[in-house]
Amino acid sequence: MKILIAEDNATKADQIMELLLEQLNLNSADITLTTNKEETIEVLTTQTFSLLILDMSLPRYMNDMDDIKHLAGKDILIFMRHRRKFIPTVVITQHDVFGHHNSQISLENLSSELMNDFSKFLVDVLAWDSSSEHWKDELTKFIESVE
Repeated sequence: MKILIAEDNATKADQIMELLLEQLNLNSADITLTTNKEETIEVLTTQTFSLLILDMSLPRYMNDMDDIKHLAGKDILIFMRHRRKFIPTVVITQHDVFGHHNSQISLENLSSELMNDFSKFLVDVLAWDSSSEHWKDELTKFIESVE
């Protein structure tokens, strides 16, 4: 099983990797980590994966890690749909609101929109909290369903 993790938050990436390697006994050679939208799309274009763990807010480009786009994950989902890369995907995000001012959307509303628009391959949208085990349980269920 090959897994792509698109995540720029080091703490969250480390916790996801720990879950995959230690609790689910997956092999590190089968896990690819990307940290921005550009790199994720490049890797999706050139490699094949069994599943994708996707952050919703990522930097846009490799050379500007400070240029965070709140819905870069949605851009990646749109790319996947257009390219017919229907890789089972779970979104894990730490934010409960996305966007700015008049264009804000809650995680609940975004989740409904994403699950509707990308129903062919998006399995779930999870809220990440470093102090909670809930996201780990849900991610474990997701991974076990794909295996």
